[in-house]
Formats: sequence, C-alpha cells, structure tokens
Amino acid sequence: MKKFIQLLFLFAMIGNTYLLAQENKGPNALVPASYGLISDLIADGYLPHILNTAVEVGVFETLSGKSLSPEQVSENLKTKEAVTGALLAVLNAVKLLDFNDGKYCLTPAAATYLVKSSPDNRLDRMNENMVTVTGPMANLKQALTGELKKPEVNGTGGTSSWQNKEHLMAMKKRINEDGQVQAVTSFLESLPDFKKCRKLIDYAGSIGYYAMGILDKNPDMKAFVYDLPEVCDIALEVQKDEKNFDRVSFHGFDMRKNDPVGDGYDLFFVSNALYGQRTKEKLIAFFKKANKSMVTGGVLVSNHWTNRPGGDGSVSLTITELMHSFRGRPVHYIEENILKEALTEAGFGNFTTKIVDEDKAKPVLLVAARKIREI
Repeated sequence: MKKFIQLLFLFAMIGNTYLLAQENKGPNALVPASYGLISDLIADGYLPHILNTAVEVGVFETLSGKSLSPEQVSENLKTKEAVTGALLAVLNAVKLLDFNDGKYCLTPAAATYLVKSSPDNRLDRMNENMVTVTGPMANLKQALTGELKKPEVNGTGGTSSWQNKEHLMAMKKRINEDGQVQAVTSFLESLPDFKKCRKLIDYAGSIGYYAMGILDKNPDMKAFVYDLPEVCDIALEVQKDEKNFDRVSFHGFDMRKNDPVGDGYDLFFVSNALYGQRTKEKLIAFFKKANKSMVTGGVLVSNHWTNRPGGDGSVSLTITELMHSFRGRPVHYIEENILKEALTEAGFGNFTTKIVDEDKAKPVLLVAARKIREI
C-alpha cells in the first residue's frame, strides 16, 4: 500500500510540474486536462482494471486522432460489438472519451497520457500496483475478444429472458408499479393528436405492457403489438383476461430480420427497443421504415433512456451495463440530439419532448415526432 501511495504521489507531482510548465509558456498556452483524472482512475474500484484492459486491447491507439462509431472501433479491434460499446460508454462517463453524433474521440487527458506516441504518456505505469479484480469484471478482456462463453439466462439453456413467461410477468408488474405506463400515457394524453389516433403499433412491444395502458386512454383505438412469435404466444395466454384484450392483436416478427409490420398507423410507439441502433445511420434506417408504415400526420413516440454525463451515479451505471454486455446486451441509452436528427432525416418533425426522472444518471426521454413527409 505504501508503494501504491508513493506512486500516486509521483503521478501527481508529474502532472503538476507539466501543468506549471504549460502555464509558464504564457496566457495563451494550451493546458491539457489535469493528470489528477488519471490518478483517480488508477486508484478507484473497477476503473483501474477497465482502463488497463482498454489500453491492452488498443482502444486509445485506435481512436488517436480519429472519431469513430462503436461499430468502427469494434471492427478495428476485432472485438465484440456490444461489449466494446459498453466499454466506450464507461470511458466516456469518466471523461476519457467524448461522444458526439454517434462517434467517440479522445479527450485531451486520454490523448496526453494514454497514447503511445504522446511524449507525456504514462503507459509504463499502468500495470504497477494493480488490485486483483474478481467476479464477472475479471473476464472483461475475454468478453471483448469473444473468448468468454455467453452464460445461460435463468437456466433456460441460453433462451433470452425476454422469451421467459415468469420474467415477462415480473416485468409487467414492475413497469406498472414503477409508474412507467402512467408516465407514457400521461405524455400521450398531453398531445393534441392523441385522441384522433385510431391505429396503434406497439413495436417490439413484448406482451403489450404499454399497449394495454394506451388503449385505456383512447376507447376508439385498436393496437397491433409486434414481437417474437414466442413472446406473442405468451401474451395471448397471460393477457386474455385484460379488459382491452379484444382491441389488441399480437403479431410474431423478428426486428433483426427486418420482417414487415403492416401499415396505416397513425400512432407508432417504440419503447426500449432501439439501444442496439444508437448510431445516427441505424436510427435513420429504422425511422424510414416506420415512416413508410404510417399515415402522413401520424405520430411516432419514442420511450427510451437518455444519458446525463457527469450526473450522480453515471459512472457506476455504465460499469453495470458493461457487465451486462457480457451477455450481448447493448448500451441502454440514446442521446436526444441523435434521436431528433435521425427523425428529421427520416421525414419527421414538430417535436414534443418530456424528461422523466431528470435527476437520475439515465433519465427517460419521451419524444413525439409527427410524420411531415413521405420518404
């Protein structure tokens, strides 16, 4: 421990000396980010291990002088896309990467201290005095490279929990108890277009958590819920006693295979289904498909988490998502500006937005966008 503290003290002295030298160059000199940030990373929890692994697989070298999407970084590193995206989100949360327009780039701190070609890099210190990490995070490198076998989910032999009846029923209870359905329906009721809507698609809507609640607020509406065939079979079984069951139909499809979803919708609702499509290009492609299924003037409503970098709990939240990504799950948030830009390019406009749980690191962003032109 004494050696570890001495090392941190040395790092601080180096950083302070460098900043002082920069200040002595004059008032217009460019002063890089404080090395105290890197010291914090080396000293705290899982972050040293995460940072060390990022260095080892080449994240900072790959992004040196570039702005790349998570998919491009993954392709360059030959790593698993979901885990790579989650790792980049952690590095963004601790201000080693910036994230703009769906692409990551190095911050001054990372470019100065974590790139081999930088004369001030501290890569020779990365492996000294590291604390051994146990548990799932110990497998980070193996998860990145694809060497880690994807674990079973709930003992179902690899079947997704989203196709498990018990999980779906527990989720239904939680969504209702947490007020998530109420938040969505209150937002919809505030839209002047809502009462005129007659045909709703609940895209990737599981067993109709939201569709049933939305139908409660509009007695003239019918709902068409699209999800995997196995999920639809469960929905028909567990929702048959709901009062709006006669106004909803369930349709099996696979969004990954671009299966058709019908047309003529004046309300297109998508909730927590687009996190794997966080780049603007992927979102544009999805919203163009939605556009073609809707009538002109129809309303598309997105119900997704967004990010609040630097908010309370933002770092620990991204680390949790990194561990979840070992199962192949994508990062769960979409930036508001990327969402709106993609919708605009896909023929939508006239936005209405609302933030739910704004004080949280990952609040819910509700966006309503009207179809203003055909694509």
